[in-house]
Amino acid sequence: MTRSSDTVIALGMFDGLHAGHMAVINAAIELAKAKGARSMVYTFIENPRSVLGSAPVPLMSFEEKLRAIERTGVDEVRAVHFTRALADTSPDEFVEALIRDCSPAAFVCGEDYTFGAKGRGTAEVLKQLAERHGIRTVIVPLVTVRLSPDSEPVKLSSTLLRELKRSERGGNESF
Repeated sequence: MTRSSDTVIALGMFDGLHAGHMAVINAAIELAKAKGARSMVYTFIENPRSVLGSAPVPLMSFEEKLRAIERTGVDEVRAVHFTRALADTSPDEFVEALIRDCSPAAFVCGEDYTFGAKGRGTAEVLKQLAERHGIRTVIVPLVTVRLSPDSEPVKLSSTLLRELKRSERGGNESF
């Protein structure tokens, strides 16, 4: 089944807006331009882990995150509250709601993206679910960094940035 669509949607929490997040957002912006579509970042106001347990300290406030995302040149930011009901939504239901509410031409996510109840949805699951509706999914490879010249590359993530910030401060300070 194909559908009339006008939005390329970058999916993620985007806490800290580091190079990995920028790779996802920039891929969505570029794909939208190529398709003559609008670009959108779909994110959450609060960290999902705040509903599911304990959330880490954010790397930036929601307002800072919103301003940083808007500076990327994306056409729209859709920030929604992460609720218990949303946490209990199946991957299928989540994708169906995105399709119904956002009219996607395509989805863009990182290789490690998860969604839906208990994180059962993965980037590959998103791709399969979207393909049922004739919607393309672009999976952006992880961005890696070397913490020292002779170290193995590690995934750039908000968790890594928190750990580095904590070690910078001696590990005892909250931030």
